[in-house]
Amino acid sequence: MPMLTTALTRNFAIDHPIIQAGMASDSGVTLAAAVSNAGGLGTVGSLGRTPDDLERELAAVRGATSRPWSVNLATFDWSPFAATLVDVAINARPPVVTLSFGDTIPALEKCRAAGLQVAVQVQTFETAQAVVAARPSAIIVQGNEAGGHTGLRGTLSFAAQVLEIADGIPVVIAGGIAGGRGLAAALAMGASGVLMGTRFKATPEFGGPRTGHLEAQRHAIVANDGDHTVGSTTADVALGMRWPEGIISRVLANRFTEEWHGREEALRAEVAVQTQPFGWTSAHNNRPENMLNWAGESSGLVHEILPAAEVVRRTVAEAEALLRGVGGVLG
Repeated sequence: MPMLTTALTRNFAIDHPIIQAGMASDSGVTLAAAVSNAGGLGTVGSLGRTPDDLERELAAVRGATSRPWSVNLATFDWSPFAATLVDVAINARPPVVTLSFGDTIPALEKCRAAGLQVAVQVQTFETAQAVVAARPSAIIVQGNEAGGHTGLRGTLSFAAQVLEIADGIPVVIAGGIAGGRGLAAALAMGASGVLMGTRFKATPEFGGPRTGHLEAQRHAIVANDGDHTVGSTTADVALGMRWPEGIISRVLANRFTEEWHGREEALRAEVAVQTQPFGWTSAHNNRPENMLNWAGESSGLVHEILPAAEVVRRTVAEAEALLRGVGGVLG
């Protein structure tokens, strides 16, 4: 029996209290199946997918693993078919659904009525209170150190605050966690597990329809010391996307962020920037000085590109060793 047994591992029937973040359409069947087969909870991302694409991906992951897996849904109007993706996910009968951003409660109730396990990610204490009242299967507390889209709260104090009100709901901590130290700290706080994104981005399994730039992104994460990330709306302005109030995106700092961070309104007016040589186009051209590389402060803890299964194994082994050692503090 695995040593790190928590309410999360019991409820979701997984071996290890590790969830892989749903990093849009670049989180596909290959990564999700690798994490799930290693005993964690792999996740297929839906953001950026069409209903047909998501349906195919969910069918593929079901064929690639016999272990529990999840699909992540962004619950705001990011596209005309965002609401349709909830129905696609329900029809696929995933073992777990994770919900993020916007008003998650209607989707939570719909998924739960279909008999699905649902984990809901929160970025503010006010939202956490509402989600706790709705009684999901788990609540994911996301701190500002996280890569990609996140809120404004620091991970540690926010997680502690939500743990005080969780009322028996398993709490998962996200933001700034990339290995066993973060997992051990989360469990010592009373959480039931962690969600990791940046660490799983630096794996060969991470990938999707836009594959040309991914190797450059992986190496940029490994090279980053954690000091050089930027949390702002700059990336979303460049892509013409509007996210819910209070949500920013954290990316690795580069020439693009240096030029436009704090000048988002000017960027919005600079139509040419949305095509070239900045932003999405530069990602296709493998230009790291302009590439939008969503990654968090935990990039400073990512020292090499590793297979996803090895990430899970090392994270668990390190956490177990640390937690065994913590007992000496009480002596």
